[in-house]
Amino acid sequence: MMENIEETLKLVEITDTTTTTTNTTTTNNQEVIIINEKKEIIINENDIEEGRDLDNESGRSLAYFERILKLEAIVGADVIEIATVLGWRVVVKKGLYKVGDPVVYCEIDSILPPWQYFIDDKMDSRGFKIKTIKLRGEISQGYCIPIKELINHPHKKIKAVYKEEEDNNNETIVHLLDEDSNEKIPIEMGRNLTDFIGIKKITEYVQIPRNVNGSNRKAYTFPSFIKRTDQTRIQSVPHYFDLHQDLLWEVTEKLEGSSITVFKKGKESGVCSRNFLIEDFQGSDIHQAVIEDLDLLNRLSTIDLNIALQGEILGPKIQGNIYQLRKNYFKIFDIFLIDSQRYATHDERIEILNSLKLTPSDHMAPVISNSFSLKGKTLSDILDMANGFSILKESKPKILREGLVFKSTSTIGSVNQSVVSFKAISNQYLLKKK
Repeated sequence: MMENIEETLKLVEITDTTTTTTNTTTTNNQEVIIINEKKEIIINENDIEEGRDLDNESGRSLAYFERILKLEAIVGADVIEIATVLGWRVVVKKGLYKVGDPVVYCEIDSILPPWQYFIDDKMDSRGFKIKTIKLRGEISQGYCIPIKELINHPHKKIKAVYKEEEDNNNETIVHLLDEDSNEKIPIEMGRNLTDFIGIKKITEYVQIPRNVNGSNRKAYTFPSFIKRTDQTRIQSVPHYFDLHQDLLWEVTEKLEGSSITVFKKGKESGVCSRNFLIEDFQGSDIHQAVIEDLDLLNRLSTIDLNIALQGEILGPKIQGNIYQLRKNYFKIFDIFLIDSQRYATHDERIEILNSLKLTPSDHMAPVISNSFSLKGKTLSDILDMANGFSILKESKPKILREGLVFKSTSTIGSVNQSVVSFKAISNQYLLKKK
């Protein structure tokens, strides 16, 4: 049985077989040509550890330049302290950084490469994995790397260019220079360093899927006209508390499952995992939950809308079955409006589900609130709110929920309208999971 494709694909080969379709639409009296390239991907179970980082195909930034905003002492600790980066609190070596220092911040769910610096820092004892941990009573989320350590990159020849080239004691690095490629890497806050360092995303519950006849399964590149599912953690966007305090928010439970997208665009329709279009899922968990139980592709063909239903498949063989379910379920958390290239609001989502004859309360992620406000709230308030038990109807009682997802109930922007969203992961859940 096939579970989360992102957690099972490991070695991938792009074949020479490519199908290209061209669609022409007219927007504001301008002709727009959309070319969709479909590349076949062969799933092979050999060389499991040597495939590209399939779970991070969306290009999520796992490491980037940021600044130390605050340093706090830890009671009873002589060699460590708490650093604040964006909204994250990270345990660091005492005296290693000053407030305002630029650093490389690595997010939780990252796997560091086996650099000597990380080995010296005992990260090898954790499998080089960055997870939520508790040290001396303090929660630590993430990992900080001094920028100077990038000069010791084991696979690149990196030179530091200082503010005053003739005075290397100045200690102010303007940019890094890859002397082999001559690429400049400026010290810009937020610059993505995931690939530069070689960081991967933690992948759990690996199982290689097979077809009924024993052959490898096939998948294709994710449709370019659909946005991949991903939510920014609130710790990475603490400015939202000021910027969006006047918005009202829909709050839903974040479900721990396998991300699936079911779409229809014109005469084209299909089912995708988080990063791939899947065509041969007969006899899989996906087929049972999406096709056998809900008949979603046929339902989509009955409405005159180009949309993508995005949700989580939950079930006995998926993500450790934390909800202790007896069968598979597909719970919709978003609907992407393909023609307008934005996500539907809560009210639009309800209207679309009703038109598909899907009862929202049965087929959506559990709704906590339809009119939540960030006004007067702090980061600690939201993280505390994320803790608690799942209210999924089918879940066993007293199961810790993964967290919450917040989406604005209205769109923002006068030209390119969009729904603003973020997630808050429960620290209780993260600490128990580790």
